[in-house]
Amino acid sequence: MNVVIAGGGTGGHLFPGIAIAQEFMRHDPQTHILFLGSSQGIETRVLPTVGFPLKTLCSRGVRGKKVIQQGVALAAVLVACCQALGHLGAARADIVLGLGGYSSFPAVVAAWVMGIPAAIHEQNSVPGLANRILARIVQNVFVSFEESSVFFPRSKTIVTGLPVRQAFSPQPLPPRGRFCLLVCGGSQGAHALNCAMAAALPHLSDCADRLWVLHQAGRDDAEMLRQQYAACGITAEVKPFVDDMASWYRQAHLVVSRAGASTLAELALCGRASLLVPYPFAAGNHQERNAQVFAERGASQVVLQQHLTGEQLAKLLRKFIDDPERCATMGRNALTLAKPQAAADIVAACYRMVKKAGLEDRRQKSEKYSVL
Repeated sequence: MNVVIAGGGTGGHLFPGIAIAQEFMRHDPQTHILFLGSSQGIETRVLPTVGFPLKTLCSRGVRGKKVIQQGVALAAVLVACCQALGHLGAARADIVLGLGGYSSFPAVVAAWVMGIPAAIHEQNSVPGLANRILARIVQNVFVSFEESSVFFPRSKTIVTGLPVRQAFSPQPLPPRGRFCLLVCGGSQGAHALNCAMAAALPHLSDCADRLWVLHQAGRDDAEMLRQQYAACGITAEVKPFVDDMASWYRQAHLVVSRAGASTLAELALCGRASLLVPYPFAAGNHQERNAQVFAERGASQVVLQQHLTGEQLAKLLRKFIDDPERCATMGRNALTLAKPQAAADIVAACYRMVKKAGLEDRRQKSEKYSVL
């Protein structure tokens, strides 16, 4: 089967796609996978390391721009749709999956034009505008949270959870001893979270012999944080980006992070306690809604960014450091939210979609666009 997965820009849109691609290959090693993404996105660096090919589209966002910029962005979307038509035809695509990000919309529209079965995955509890529009033209809508089902047609919607890469799996907490804190602002880092952590460190210097930190900081703040950890005498490994995040989860007692859907799915599957600081400018405030789901199940503590100070963060962290059993309890609660079969359920649904549509008919329609 020929599968096209569209989406990227950030890890939150890319990593679920990789998980689905890995599951397709596990099910049938002869599957042909093609990713459609952006030349500026994280996918250009990550996909070569996992062995999946990438074609890029020139699409860009429309919302939140001035009128002239919106016109340019809309023109880029039209160009991207034409590019997607060509890529889908050349790949003889049997199915297209939209995972969000600027490349998802033109790819799914192109699939609709060509009569190729298509589905989207909504990672967050509150869907964005693009997925609400695309839901009208796809065969299935996969959602991470039961709460988001109300935004989509009931007959198309399947609650699958969010697919997580094969490297992630349930892990026991590391031995009690030196407390390991993992700080992660997502694939691009989080400046506000980095600054709060830097301000918290002087208040934690007396815990230096009981604490060590793993910190994915993003490119801009990494050196500043290294200097601040060293100045406070706290052992830390600071990296701009971490390819093997699963190994960092295995070492952590507590994770401090944003509340993107991919991060929460990883926390749940690994069974890790978390202190969540939702990104306040996320569309529809979806990160705060995501975080509330975990907080209500006792898996996370939530702190809004506008209330976050270095002193407050230090006080919260000290409570976790002094009470390791609290981390263990929250980690067990997180495991109850895990959906380890998410990728397998999505792949199974895709096979049903392709079978229902009829492979040969799809391929005949695809061939006439392969010259674009």
